[in-house]
Amino acid sequence: MRQIIKKREPNELTLYKRLKDAIYDGPNFTEVKDKIRQSLLLEQGYLCAYCMERIDLNSMKIEHWACQHSNQEMQLEYSNLLACCKGHEGSPPKEQTCDTRKGGNALKLSPANANHRINEVINYDHQGQITSIDDEFNVQINQVLNLNKHRLKSNRLTALIMIQRELHQKIGERKRSEIQRLIDKYNQRNQHGKLPEYCGIIIHYLQRKL
Repeated sequence: MRQIIKKREPNELTLYKRLKDAIYDGPNFTEVKDKIRQSLLLEQGYLCAYCMERIDLNSMKIEHWACQHSNQEMQLEYSNLLACCKGHEGSPPKEQTCDTRKGGNALKLSPANANHRINEVINYDHQGQITSIDDEFNVQINQVLNLNKHRLKSNRLTALIMIQRELHQKIGERKRSEIQRLIDKYNQRNQHGKLPEYCGIIIHYLQRKL
């Protein structure tokens, strides 16, 4: 999980919100929803807002951070919308992750709210486990989002091993400037606007080395 810098909402959503009785998934919302999906993917570098798994138009769903049922006034607020993986939709709850596991439950912090300073409260260990220095959110990471499911931990560990091998290709200690260049590399999107998968743990590891 890393901070998401929200951009301006799609013009199609702005116009839709001006309609009388406009609601999410209401009449004539299909084209608007497609534009929202495209905008969220570009905004997030084609990574799930929670687990940072690679997503695309066919493998994503739109998440309302503040759930629609309890926060109907926010159902069309772009700042409340995130792109997430499908989180093993249809599987038993213990196998589900991210928005699918979350359902209508509340989360204390959002990766898209700059005031929540998500980059400062999230940590990763050397086994790929994600934790938070905020006790309440730490519980939610496991019980609400299930982000330490074995598959996700394994994927993050693989990403961590990859950057460790890259560092060890050169004998001796890396200079601060070299580490910073690696941080910049993993913060950079490719020509298709995609960030490296699971870059959150990689950047966290490199920043600790600084």
